[in-house]
Amino acid sequence: MNITALPPSTLEFASSAEGWVAARSAQARALWAKSGDDSGHLSLPQHLVDTACAAAGVFDIWVSGAMVRFLADNLRLSHDEVRALYIFLAGVHDVGKAIPQFQRQIDREQYAHIVSGVRDAGLPLDARNREQQEQKIPHGVASGVILSNWLVGCGVPRSVAKRLAATVDAHHGIASEEEASNAAAHAATMYSSAWGKVQEELVDAMAQLTGFVSVAPRLRRMRTASAQVLSGLVVMADWIASNADAFPMGSGGSQVDRTIRGLAAIELTGPLRPRAVEDSVDQVFAEFFGWGSDRTPRAVQRAVVDAVREVDGPCLVIVEAETGVGKTEAALAGAGLMVARNDAQGVYFAAPTMATANGLLERTLDWASRAGERGGVASMYLAHSKNSLVEPYQSLRFQGIGEDLEHGSVVAKEWMSGRRKGLLSNIVVGTVDQVLMLALTQRYSMLRHAALAGKVVIFDEVHAYDAYTSAYLLTTLEWLHYYGASTIVMSATLPPDRRNAMISAYTDARPNDDPGDAYPLVTVATDEHVRFYTPEPSPTTLTATIEVIADDTDTLRASLEDNLADGGCALVLCNTISRAQDAYRVLSDAFPGEVTLHHAGFMSWERVEREDELRAELGPDARRGAGRPLRKVVVATQVAEQSLDIDVDVLYSDIAPMDLVIQRAGRLHRHTRPAADRPSKVSSPRIYIRGFVQREPSPIFDSGTAAIYDPKILLHTAALLPDTFRRPGDIAPLVHATYRREVEVPPAWLSVYEEAKEASRLREESAIKRSSDYRIAAPEDAKHLRELFKLTDHALRSLDKGEERGAAQVRDAEPTVEVIPIELTEFGYSPLGQPNGEVLWDSELEPRVARHLAASTVRLPARMTRALADFEAVVGQLEESTPKTWDDNYLLRGQLALPLNADWVARVGRFQVRYSSELGLETLSDNTARAVGGGG
Repeated sequence: MNITALPPSTLEFASSAEGWVAARSAQARALWAKSGDDSGHLSLPQHLVDTACAAAGVFDIWVSGAMVRFLADNLRLSHDEVRALYIFLAGVHDVGKAIPQFQRQIDREQYAHIVSGVRDAGLPLDARNREQQEQKIPHGVASGVILSNWLVGCGVPRSVAKRLAATVDAHHGIASEEEASNAAAHAATMYSSAWGKVQEELVDAMAQLTGFVSVAPRLRRMRTASAQVLSGLVVMADWIASNADAFPMGSGGSQVDRTIRGLAAIELTGPLRPRAVEDSVDQVFAEFFGWGSDRTPRAVQRAVVDAVREVDGPCLVIVEAETGVGKTEAALAGAGLMVARNDAQGVYFAAPTMATANGLLERTLDWASRAGERGGVASMYLAHSKNSLVEPYQSLRFQGIGEDLEHGSVVAKEWMSGRRKGLLSNIVVGTVDQVLMLALTQRYSMLRHAALAGKVVIFDEVHAYDAYTSAYLLTTLEWLHYYGASTIVMSATLPPDRRNAMISAYTDARPNDDPGDAYPLVTVATDEHVRFYTPEPSPTTLTATIEVIADDTDTLRASLEDNLADGGCALVLCNTISRAQDAYRVLSDAFPGEVTLHHAGFMSWERVEREDELRAELGPDARRGAGRPLRKVVVATQVAEQSLDIDVDVLYSDIAPMDLVIQRAGRLHRHTRPAADRPSKVSSPRIYIRGFVQREPSPIFDSGTAAIYDPKILLHTAALLPDTFRRPGDIAPLVHATYRREVEVPPAWLSVYEEAKEASRLREESAIKRSSDYRIAAPEDAKHLRELFKLTDHALRSLDKGEERGAAQVRDAEPTVEVIPIELTEFGYSPLGQPNGEVLWDSELEPRVARHLAASTVRLPARMTRALADFEAVVGQLEESTPKTWDDNYLLRGQLALPLNADWVARVGRFQVRYSSELGLETLSDNTARAVGGGG
């Protein structure tokens, strides 16, 4: 990076910092901040000024106008004063290292010269008493205490000083409890006065350098949300300055040179700059998606763009429309306009699953490269734990997308990657869990808040959220609104209560009217108003008959044999893996070679292969005789419920909540086809509903279905199932009716219905209560930063720092253990599915083998690890069986192997499991295969 590549303001600050270290006292310059590098150590003043310069770069390059406005309004400061405050906080974040406990912790032979230098400078390191000798004070806590006392000395109210000081106290990922701060304050009273002088010198000098000395007296308000964002920004600056490749050990070179070299190594990208499009709606889509005159926006897409253009500030947009009307493009177009209008940092596109996120990646890339300002560079990240296996994303590390004179460039930056830093990229496509963790108590949550506070967040397919996850969604919306972040929510089937709850979470404004059963519907909520837009409905695209059939597999087989006598393609969608496997066994006998099983119990790469095969055979471009099979039966679980673009002639579905049944119907007669594609028996769309153990005198559902779904909603669905379903006209009336508080049921159902209502109430209360174990308070309710890191005793016992556990906590599902099946041989082990069947030993892995193993993950059933004794036995055994060299590979580090014998069977704890490419993972009991429980 040459000197002109940095903003002038950053260079100006770095230039003003020239000589800052040399001007410090001998005592200050003797203090060390980092050691252990062959090139020596880094002094504390040097690390502090490096971090201040990094902060100047972060503020001038990365921080968006929207985030500055939020902080300025919240703190009642000007833009320049916010900048001075942030750079100052970054510049004093490690002042707590200027304490005896920290400076003597490397008192070993190899570092004797460093420790001796501290003593020789006149700073005593020996403790005065045994209590002081044994007391451990984290330097972050000490930084908070030192800064708080300094601020109070400058006239800042003590309550404000404590809240502001918490931003440096928390720079290691969690704000300390008040007891820890009190202990550190007490310890400080026992230090030699020389320590107090050097601490005050460092803070005074940084306040002068940054200009904060004139800002401090103006600080009269500090709210928790501001502290959270500032803390996240401090972490960013600290991590940049602590990167030895960016800011090396020692103090060689000028401060300007160190800053230029350091920020060049990190390659921060500025906020996304969409090109200004103020012409017609047609022009917006032409610019953003490259549409020509032969393609014009649909009614829903026009409504979203028109609605967004009427809003000046942040807003919540809820788009309710059927599949296939272009909601994705509508959301991206609206997000581009919002980013430009509000000077946002970027966009996060939140998908329900990894597979849907992968599917959205290239569509979002195309939009980003076209929508970006000419010559601009935007960073991109794919936010889920398997992103290293997604080729289109990995290719971004080596080349930009759309690098030409007309469009902007989109790249994956090395520093802005990983589960904590990746969200800092301008454009993020990922799972919804990563956004909902905004409301989760988690280490380094401040970095997630800083990353998302300035973005436009798009939520896709929110209809599938249960009460537990909805609680996280609503808290997330409260925080996003507080930060001034705009949000777009998309759904094909949204109950009015859920829509109203989201509106209430985002704004206190209330709608002036009721849209009733209007569909499609675009809702726009701001601080001032809630407005509804009703685009012209799409014509009827499906008229399907609905019939309930007996639940036994013989009935299913007979019905399929009749419907597919002349050929055709059917989807049998089951609520649990066990039901899917049972159906597959029966149907594969009836239709040999014509049945495909698809569920979450297969290794990842096999699931991807199955989905690719299904899209190729049943996608929009396949025709009978040209890819589309003459006859095909797909047996699947919820993995085929949404975001899988396949088209079948007849649908068999387990009973499920009405909105999910409608989602499943989205696979039926999905594409316009020649008449020859659909045999006469399936030329008219039909839906068959299974899963009733009993229908009269009152419904009893399959036990797996009853365990997964709300019993009241299942009864509502059973009562309201029509004989004929029309898409899209029936979507809103059916979903709205199903989610009313009560519906009219037959007299014979009343007893069961009352039990179901009570069970539903208890289930929802329990879900919300369990979610509160980890869910943070609303922004107005949290009075101090430490409150965002408090957990109940139960949560503290089970909290894990890993991404997978965090994701599990925002979904109402039991955490399960992910494993990689391998086959043990006489000479080593073999990955399952390797074409050449090579045998490996505990040695370094070739990259292609490591990638294959990393793509072979599958989850054990929850019941295998539900009990603590089972968890310890299973995980302990698997840890012992995992090749040790996996820890040396970044793709496999932390993964567990599932060693199988030659029959691909293993005894794990008290369970016996089997894997096959035909059925996936099974647990075995009494020599009979029984499937992994739960949905999937």
